Amino acid sequence: MAQLSNLKVGDYLSIKRSNGQQYKVKIAGITEMYAGHSLYMNASYYNKVFHHAVQYNAQMLRLKNRSAKNINQVSRRLARQKASLTTVQSDDAKTTINNILSGLNHLALIIIGAASMLAFVVLFTLTNINVSERIRELSTIKVLGFYPMEVVMYVYRETFILSLAGVLLGFVAGAWLHYYIMQTLPPDTAMASLTLLWTNLGTSGLMTLLFSIVVMAFMARKINRVDMLGALKSTN
Repeated sequence: MAQLSNLKVGDYLSIKRSNGQQYKVKIAGITEMYAGHSLYMNASYYNKVFHHAVQYNAQMLRLKNRSAKNINQVSRRLARQKASLTTVQSDDAKTTINNILSGLNHLALIIIGAASMLAFVVLFTLTNINVSERIRELSTIKVLGFYPMEVVMYVYRETFILSLAGVLLGFVAGAWLHYYIMQTLPPDTAMASLTLLWTNLGTSGLMTLLFSIVVMAFMARKINRVDMLGALKSTN
C-alpha cells in the first residue's frame, strides 16, 4: 500500500469508511508484506481518529496444526456458528503468491531459453565469419609452426574477451530487467521480492561461457581441417 501510494513514514494516508466519510491517519511505520493490504492502529489512536471507541468485529486464530485439511475443517466449523459471518484463511494469500510466482517462473524459463539460443547462434555465427575471413592468416601461422591450440586461441582469444565483457554488461542489464519485471507483472494486491542471488548471476555467466567453449570446440575442428596450401593459393 505504501509503495503503490508513494508514501513514507510521517506522511498521512487518507482512508474512506463504508459510510463515505474520509479520515487521515499518520504513518508511524511500514511493515513489509507480500500479499494483501493491511492497516494497523492501537485502540487509543483509533479513538483519536474516528472519535469513538473501537469495536472489535473479528478474531484472529493461530492453529497449531497448519495442515490444509485441519484449516478447512476449522473453517467449516466456524462457518456453521450463528455468530460467524465469514472466515478468511491466511493460506489464501499464500496460494495467490504461489500462483503469481509460478507464472513468473514460466516467463523466466521462456526468456532463459530464448536468450540461450540467441547467445549460441550469435557466438557461432560471428566466430565462423571471423575464421572464414582470416583463413589465409590462420594457414600462414600454421605453416610457420604454431601448435593447433595456439592457432585456435589466436582467433578465439578475441571472442573469449568479448564474451566476458558481454557477461559483465549483461549483469547490469539483467539486474535492471529483473527489477522491471518484478515491479510490473505482480498485481496490486501482491509484491515480489527484488532480491537477486549470486547464483542467478553466476549461472547466467557460466552458461554464456559454456556456449563460448562449445563454439570454440566446433571452430577448432574447422581450423584443424583447413587445407593450408589451398587457402594460401587462393586470391580472395
